[in-house]
Amino acid sequence: MKKSALERARALLKRRSFGQALTILEAAEANYRDSFDYYLTAGIACLYLGIWGSAVSYFQQARKIRVTETNLLLSQAVLYLRRGDTDRALQYYLDVLDSDPENKTAKEAMEFIRTNGNYETICNWFDSGRIQKFYPPLGVNPSKVMRIVCSAVAGVALGLGLIFVFTPQRYTDSGKRADLSTLALTADEMGNLHEKDLSGAVYHYILTDKEIRASYDNARQYFQDYRDNAATVEINRILNSNASASVRQKASLLLTYFEEPTFDSLTDNYSYGQIAEDPALYLGCWVSWSGRITNAVMEDGSFRCDLLVGYEDLQRVEGIVPLFFSVAPVPEIDGARSVRVLAKVGMENGKLSLLGRSVYQPLQKSTD
Repeated sequence: MKKSALERARALLKRRSFGQALTILEAAEANYRDSFDYYLTAGIACLYLGIWGSAVSYFQQARKIRVTETNLLLSQAVLYLRRGDTDRALQYYLDVLDSDPENKTAKEAMEFIRTNGNYETICNWFDSGRIQKFYPPLGVNPSKVMRIVCSAVAGVALGLGLIFVFTPQRYTDSGKRADLSTLALTADEMGNLHEKDLSGAVYHYILTDKEIRASYDNARQYFQDYRDNAATVEINRILNSNASASVRQKASLLLTYFEEPTFDSLTDNYSYGQIAEDPALYLGCWVSWSGRITNAVMEDGSFRCDLLVGYEDLQRVEGIVPLFFSVAPVPEIDGARSVRVLAKVGMENGKLSLLGRSVYQPLQKSTD
């Protein structure tokens, strides 16, 4: 039996395919009038995509139907947290604990507010994506489970290796990638590619209609060519430009299709020099950079250090970048040896930073 649009969207949420889930839900909206589950699911998809206005709208619709559902309360608490309204957020978390006294997400969020509840820290957590630990939990990702199984089997077959990886590798299915035809620009969008009134906002890039169209088309083509980094650059150019809100929203949805690379599958590995010139253009890109670490600190189950980029041979430091690992288990990196990290480009306190995923370091100490 064919699954309903809501069932398919929920399955996509569990697989972290938020853009696809939202596309399905929006197309089926007429079939789910006054459906609490529909509004909640669509709101959660928007929450993970960072489409805040739509998330608020969907949650308001859901609240008209049911007030005390746990995931709705967790979602609304996050929205208040984003505004810096910690008092209202705490009230929602207390409401969660009234009906579910052992709710882990609510307890951790309340502890975060108690110890790190200043607005600057909250903004940093939203910018880095760490705040998603307080979003409504999605459950186990079935695709990730399969990758873990495949990775374990492959590991036995390959034997001992030199790479210590503390997240499962993502493997790309054979054949073509996802069909992005639903994200093609409509005729109306093609006729309104840029904002008409530029007086109310500050844009990092002022692009012509031709440049906006080229960046959008390039992003879709790069995705099909398995060049997610190059596609991310084009999308960032659009998101930080005078492109219309509709075009920017579709560009944001494109990002949800991208896959986390491995050391071997990473393409378009931008250098420190390239990214340092214009960090905003490379946010969300993955890099594989070598160097050495310093100022390492273990704290609250996470690992933070500074990466001395390019200093693996002790000759020249290209730059110093904060490097943060929040995955478990945290890495055990020997600061006396060179290291190569796979990390995602981010911003912290307005400066370039890295969110680490994997680290490569020889098992035997070298003579460098």
